[in-house]
Formats: sequence, structure tokens, C-alpha cells
Amino acid sequence: MKKETTNDMKLTRRTALAGGLSLALAGFAAQEAEAQDKPKRKRRPRPVREEPWKYVKMDPAVAAQYAYDAYVPWGCMYGAVKGGLKAYAEANPDMAEAVANFPYLALRSGKTGFGAQESLCGTLNGAGLFMGLFIPDYGELCAEMKKLTDFYLAEALPTFVPAEDKYPNFVKTIAPSIMCGESKGTWLAVDDSLEHKQLRQERCIRLTATVIGKAVELLNAYFDAQNAEEDA
Repeated sequence: MKKETTNDMKLTRRTALAGGLSLALAGFAAQEAEAQDKPKRKRRPRPVREEPWKYVKMDPAVAAQYAYDAYVPWGCMYGAVKGGLKAYAEANPDMAEAVANFPYLALRSGKTGFGAQESLCGTLNGAGLFMGLFIPDYGELCAEMKKLTDFYLAEALPTFVPAEDKYPNFVKTIAPSIMCGESKGTWLAVDDSLEHKQLRQERCIRLTATVIGKAVELLNAYFDAQNAEEDA
């Protein structure tokens, strides 16, 4: 057998190294080709920071009257928000276009409670949504909504009187809860006459106006306090 020389051994090592390098480069090239064939992973867009609308002081009586006028055909939540926003656009003309394009039809979901189930009163649901357009801090928003709920449960309502009052001395009651059916039922129980029952919708319309008017009153006080803190 021929004995392998030192030169032969060097040649064998060089050949092996060259072969290994070739294989490595071929593997790298294959991985690059495969990576190029795969669709590039898209970066997730950064979430847009949501900002509340700039609040402008409004007249609660104006918002209440607009809500009274807007109630028909889609009920309390619809009327409350539309009335409040109409007053807002009047006080802040720069937002008139945004108010005009607001998707009001979606608010019919609150008519006669949640989806006509006589659950959460649509006046409170709508007023809470309206307040949420302006108050940036969630905890403070909840605190203001709680004030509105306390008012709803403590006062004999409705207190709103429309510009053209066809029913003077309108019946008022204190609601036992914020549920549409119970609130309305308490009012109906005061008088079981047919004439009184026929005024049920008028009661809900006046209640809608009363609650959004109170919501605007609370918003005015809230932002007055905020401005006073900033000026101090």
C-alpha cells in the first residue's frame, strides 16, 4: 500500500475545507432564496391616539328642547344624543360637520331599553355616551355619570317643560331603578286611566329632555372646575 505523504494530507484537508465552505455557502444562498419567496411580515400599525372632543359650554335648556324635538322616531337614546349634539354644534360651529355626520341611526339600539328589552333606560345610556365624548379620564367620566344616575333616582321626573306645553301639571314620579320598565311602570301606576296611559310616550320624551339637560349642566360644572384648576 502507498504511504500517504504530507503533501497528500494537506491537499486532502484543503479539499475538505473547500467542500465544506461550498456547502455552507450553498445552504446560505438557499435560505436567502427561500426568505425572499416568503411574503414580508407587515408591521402592525401603531394605534391612533383617541382624543375627546373639545368641550364648549352649552345651555342645558337648549339641549333639552332639541332632545325633546329629536325623540321621534327612534326614542330616548337617539333623542338624548342628537339633542345634545345639536346644542354642541350650535355652541361650537367648527364641529358642525362632525355632528351632522354622526351615525345617529345606531342609537335606536337604546330605544325602550337595550334592544327594546326595557332594560337600561335609554336616556341615561345616551347621556352617558354624550358625556363620554368630552371627558378624557374614564374614572372622572364614571363619577359624573354616577351623579346623573343619583339625580335620576332622587328627583321626581320629568321636570322638563317644552316650549309649547300642551299638558300642564304633568305627572312626576321618583324612579325605583334605572331600568326602563321599572321607571316607566312607576309612572304609569300613578293613574290607571286611559288618558294617563296615552301620555306614556310624552313622559318618555320629557324624561329624555330632562336627563340630557342635566348631563349638560354636569358637563358645564365639570369643565368650569377643570379650567379653574388650570388657572390657579
